[in-house]
Amino acid sequence: MLLGKKNYQGFGSYWPSVADNESADRRDRAFSKWLNSVEKIVFSSTVKEATWENSRIIDADPAKVVEDLRQQGEGDIIVLASSSIINRLLEADALDCLSITLCPEVAGGGARLFEDGLPPSSWALRQSTVTESGALCLFYDRVRQAK
Repeated sequence: MLLGKKNYQGFGSYWPSVADNESADRRDRAFSKWLNSVEKIVFSSTVKEATWENSRIIDADPAKVVEDLRQQGEGDIIVLASSSIINRLLEADALDCLSITLCPEVAGGGARLFEDGLPPSSWALRQSTVTESGALCLFYDRVRQAK
């Protein structure tokens, strides 16, 4: 899993202890156990110490790290909610799929989903699911032209 500094700090301050919290929802406990067990690569030039188990801090280009990880071929590479990492990977055309969840609320402001200046790309809807709350979970695969 790839994380930017802000999400690493935010996730790391909440999720590690949920796995053992008997009053937490079973789905949250399962997600916490997965987060604790998976390798976390954190992109930061200022964080120096990884305090969450199975984490390592890297001051490098996310696109280069993804290229190196793909050559190792050991499984999926996931980015959770770290827009700076996602935008860098979109810029480098290094993403194969996108998962976007649309929630039925308007916050009135906030960060944009995609930055200006990203290269054009095409995506095909693979799956869509509506949750109990009305959120729409969309899964897209990258459509690339044959070379």
